Order: sequence, then C-alpha cells, then structure tokens
Amino acid sequence: MATLQEALLIAFDLQREGCFAEADSVYGQILDAVPGHPPALHLRGLLLAQCGRLEEGCALVEQAVAAVDGQAEGQPDLHANHANLLEALGRFGAAAEALARAAALDPERVALLNNFALRRLAAGDPAAAEQALRAAVDLQPGLADPRINRAQALDALGRTDEALTQRRIAALLTPDDAGLLGALALRPDVGEGELCRALRLDPERAALWNRLGAWRKDRGALSSARNAYERGLALAPADAALWNNRANVRKGQGDPGGARDALRRAAALQPESAAIRNNLADAHALCGDPEAALAEAEAALARDPALADARLARASALLALGRFAEGWDAWEDRWTAEPWCRTAGRFPQPLWSGQPLGGGRLLVWGEQGVGDELMFATLLPLLTQSSTEEAQSSTTTLAGCLLECDARLAPLFARALPGVEVVPRGPRPDPRLSAPDIAAQIPSGSLPRLLLRSEEDFRRLRPILSADPARTPAVRRRCGRPLVGIAWHTTNPKWGRLRNVPPADLARALHAAGADMVVLQYGDCAGEVAALAAEGIAIALPPGLDRKDDLDGLAAQIAATDLVVTIDNATAHLAGALGHPVWLLLSHAPDWRWLVGRDDSPWYPSARLFRQPAAGDWRTPLDAVTDRLRALFP
Repeated sequence: MATLQEALLIAFDLQREGCFAEADSVYGQILDAVPGHPPALHLRGLLLAQCGRLEEGCALVEQAVAAVDGQAEGQPDLHANHANLLEALGRFGAAAEALARAAALDPERVALLNNFALRRLAAGDPAAAEQALRAAVDLQPGLADPRINRAQALDALGRTDEALTQRRIAALLTPDDAGLLGALALRPDVGEGELCRALRLDPERAALWNRLGAWRKDRGALSSARNAYERGLALAPADAALWNNRANVRKGQGDPGGARDALRRAAALQPESAAIRNNLADAHALCGDPEAALAEAEAALARDPALADARLARASALLALGRFAEGWDAWEDRWTAEPWCRTAGRFPQPLWSGQPLGGGRLLVWGEQGVGDELMFATLLPLLTQSSTEEAQSSTTTLAGCLLECDARLAPLFARALPGVEVVPRGPRPDPRLSAPDIAAQIPSGSLPRLLLRSEEDFRRLRPILSADPARTPAVRRRCGRPLVGIAWHTTNPKWGRLRNVPPADLARALHAAGADMVVLQYGDCAGEVAALAAEGIAIALPPGLDRKDDLDGLAAQIAATDLVVTIDNATAHLAGALGHPVWLLLSHAPDWRWLVGRDDSPWYPSARLFRQPAAGDWRTPLDAVTDRLRALFP
C-alpha cells in the first residue's frame, strides 16, 4: 500500500500527464484519508483550476493557505499559486496580498509583484498595481524597478508628488540609468542641472533637448535655448514641436523671417495643428504680411474655431488691411484672449450697441494701454454727433457720458471733453461708475465697431486734446533751427525689439538736418544724452518732468516743440491726439492701426509715417526724416 507522499507523487504525475480525472480521484482519496491535508488541497485546487473550475480550485487553495498560516517555514509557492488564481478570478487586491506573502517568505518573489503590477498597469488598473508595488518596495527598498513602476502607477492615480519621490529615490539607486533620468528630466518642474545630467547619459534623446530649450527660453536665455532646439532637430528633423519651439525663440530674438521659415516646416509636418497654424499667422504678421497672416489665422480657426489667439490674429489682419467692417466685428473676439479676458465683464450694465438710452447716461471705459485709450478716445466727440447706420441720430439723446480712464490721462481728458464726466481708474471701483442713471456701458475699443465702419468714417475724427498753456515751457530756438521732441523706446515685451530705434542713430539723423532736440522718452535717459553730448550732439533733458506718469506735463512739453519724431509708443498717440506734427518711425511689421503701405494715419491727421522697407533697416526711414526736415527748415 502506497504511503501518503507516494500517493501525492502519483497524483501529481497523472496531473502533469493530463490525466486529470485519475489525478483528481487520487487527490480525493488522500483527502478522505487525511482531511485538510495542505499539499493535497493545494495540488487538487490547481488541478480544478486547470479544468476551468476556478472558483472551486481557489477555494481549495485558500483552505491550504489557512492550514499552513503561521508555520515558521511557510510555502511561498502556495501563496504565489493562490495569487495566480485570484488574479484569474479578477480579485486583484487579494492577489496582490497573496503575492506579498509569497515575497515575504522568499525575497526573490518580489519580481512576481513587479510583473503583476505591470499587467495591472497595462489593463488600466493603477490602484491594484500601486498596492503590489508598495509591498515590493517595502520588502526590497533597494530595488529601482519597483519604484519606477510605482511612480507610473502613482502618476495615473494623480499622486504626482509621491511619484516624483519614487523616481528620485530610484535615480539615486541607479545613477547611470539614462531612461530614468530622462523621464525625470521631462517633468515640468525639472531644473537645468537634471536635464544636463540626463543628456550626458543620453545625448541622442531629442525630447530632452526640447525640454532644455523650453527651460532656457522661459528664463530669457534665448541663444542657448535656440542651440538646444537645434540639437534636438539634428536628431529628430521631423519633430514639428521642435520646429515650433525654435520659431518662438527666433521671434524673441527679433528674427521673424527665421521664425516663419521654421513654422512653415512645422506646419508641413503637422498640417492639422491649429496651434502651429496660429503661430505661423503671428509670424506672417511680424514679417509685415497681413494677407498671409489672415489666411493662416483662418486655417487655424477651421481646425479649432474656439482658438482665441487665432481669432485675435484674424481681427488684427483684417484691420491692418483696412477691411474695417469685418475687422471691427472680429475685434470683439478679443475678450476670449489674453490680456482682454482678464477685464471682460468689469461692469454690470448692459453693453451699448448704439441704441437710444432714454435719458440714461453711457459709461465708456478705457482698455489696453495708454496709447489705445488715447486713440479710442478720439471717437468720444462723435457720440454727440451721430450714431450707427441703424440709429443715425440716437446718440443725440444721450443724457451724458462717463469716461473711466488711466489716472494719468484724467487731466487731459477733463480739459478736452467738458461734456464728459472723467473718472480716473483707481485700485478700487469708483462709486460713480455704478450710479443708477448709467443705462449702458461699452469698452472704448468697441466704439469703432459702431462709428468707424469705413474709411470715410475716419474723416470725422479730429484732435481732441489741448496742452495746458500754463505748463508749456518757453522755448528758445537758435537761428530758426527746429526744435524736435524725440522718443525711441518702448518696453512692450513682444514688439519692443522690433519697434525700438537706437537713440544715437535717431539723434545723428536729426542733428544732420540741423535740428535741436528735446527728450520726450520716459525712463532714465541721462546716459544716452551724455554719450551723445560727447559727440557734440546736444539734447535737452528737461528737469523735473516725469515723462511716464505726468502725461499732462509731457503734453505741454510736446506743444513747445515744432515737431515730434518718435517710434510707435504712447508719445506718438499723445502728439497725434493733440493735433501736433508727429513723424512716426515704424518697423517693417507695424501694429494693425497703422495699416499697410501708406504714409498717413486715418486716426491722426497730423501724423506722417516713415516705414522700414525691410526688417532691421532703420537707415532708410531715418534718411527720409533727415531729407524731409531739411526741406521744411532749409
């Protein structure tokens, strides 16, 4: 008669040979003889599972587990097999616990926990994966792979800080793991040191160069950012994102042509990207081609009709082309884009659309910068003359108008617009802006949509400002020499590089024409003035005038000159609104308000425009200014 052990071996051999019924009979006899025998329960449970009877098999294995629970030696195979059956039944949490018990008895079984977790991650079950990997890390804290995989599970669960901790510990355990360092380096909060370390280990990874370029660009290191993007492109020339990012750097470096070329490559590689099409529209605008900018903006909107920046690009291109009716209608989309979206809905009154207000007053509120407020304020007198085509005389019924504006402009507007109540903008809302008799409100930039639908409508605009005569300084001229007020700089972060003129070039051009000069430029100009004085070019720098915050004083200084020569900045708008002669030096790709290919401005009859024929060429417009000034003052 066979012993118990011999009977187990006979049953196991039959099971391996596929004789399942015979094997099951032998296991049954063993369990009849020794009920609850753990090895027989274990092996018979596996047999039933092989026959498709998973629930019964798992129940028998669980009985075996319970029978050996607490034994010193333990049976890691039993727990591992129990885990397999639990996983097959979809009981993943219990399966992870069973694998953890197996690994606790045999540290080599940690690999089973890791593999189980990978299967759960692939199945979209990060919770069970994280449970298993947490046990693996607890059992073998010196292994990197479970930590790396646990980080993936934690990311999927939204526990990103914990994930980062696991990756950083894994990186300490495997400092030469290029893949791990690369994954760490691609995180948004990574530093330059980590990126460079990852690139030393894996310099052929284009995504790392892209990330390094972004890190440097965000910190203003444009030259080194461009180098990083170009290293990435050398590895991945078909990467549209790298071409797009390189283009953004070239825009920042004042090279819109190079940006446009790069974006054309990006668009060819990823033609359905609305974002790339929008960036290409912006590059065309920076290159002075509003027709192409319009086409690309519309292509972007065809792919993503809600893309706010593309809506704004379309509106700007239409206005630059003089298509005013379409342009002003499209300009209303600005409220979905930065920075306008921050101030949308500032006032609760209904938006005015040109209708009679039944004796109520209209609130007009300034938006954008000082120059924009000045430009749009030139329309205020029209509110008492006519309205839209739909209601030609409706504005004559307005009981009054309030204008909320930059506090620096309040004295000028109060003197120029006696029929308008001027309210300086302050840190807190002025109670006058919520008066009950205010029937409607409108941002000043929306007035042109009602009042300037065609080129003909601009002919009604007149200068609205006047300088304070008590502040206009007495001016001495030498032998009829013209006195020219000059400004050459703007701090606008996007346009400044393209608009700014070297002050020495401007001063030399005017000096050659025999002009005396006075500084209208805000900021500390003493260094530039002293350097030019050393060349024998004297420029007056009026003491005691804050040319940035005292705009009423600046207007008085402008009125004391014969002419203002300036770039596109607030000084240009102030001179234009005063009706003072002003010559604008415009970049090859000026703002939409200066239109295309003309030397006059419909906004300011006293303005003359001198345009760059090509990007970076200030010599041509400055020579034209010199020649014209000599002709006026021979």
